[in-house]
Amino acid sequence: MNSIVLVLHVVLPVWIFALMYTPGLTGALFLIALAGNLLFGVVYKMLRGREKRKPLLHVLRAAVICLTAAFYMPTALLMSCDRVKFLYPLKRLDYTRGVYGENSTYYERILPEKLPRVCEDYSFRTQGSMVAQDYHPTSWLCFTTDKETLDAYAVYYDRQGYSRGAEERDLRWLAGQFHMNVSDNEPVFSKAVVYYIHDYYPKAVVLDYGTMQFRVMT
Repeated sequence: MNSIVLVLHVVLPVWIFALMYTPGLTGALFLIALAGNLLFGVVYKMLRGREKRKPLLHVLRAAVICLTAAFYMPTALLMSCDRVKFLYPLKRLDYTRGVYGENSTYYERILPEKLPRVCEDYSFRTQGSMVAQDYHPTSWLCFTTDKETLDAYAVYYDRQGYSRGAEERDLRWLAGQFHMNVSDNEPVFSKAVVYYIHDYYPKAVVLDYGTMQFRVMT
């Protein structure tokens, strides 16, 4: 176990990637895990060779492993579990708070707080922070629901002050973001209500009454 930890944190410093990917959460978790590992090292040297103290060392080692796993959990969750519906609240929190930190409220307004009762074909892909020019962490949420739910979302986004409508080129770009196969002559989102947010990095909400699909890109 000690060798594995050594390789992960010295030879292959994956902790740097985890710290960068979700800085809003892993920053504090890193300090906690680091303090736990240092404390364990001190206690281990003090109690090494004392047979009666071995159970205590086992407990401390297990605690340090849990702290280290907790540090990597936000990164692991953000990179996986795209189709696990019951993890959506945690993944949403991980994306908004972990990636954007103090700016999380802006993204929390766009992404639904929870999934609706009718929710099929669910997918929630998320990206984390990276040190790269013109890079923006993005999320893509998509699921199929019913008309009542789409109507409720329309009321919510109208109240948030988002404007309806977008140009055709923006709609086609948005369809590409969701990996939709649309021909050049085929209209895009012809039966949908589209809220296109014109930021430096555009965001959008699509309420598609033709397919009963709800889509969000942030």
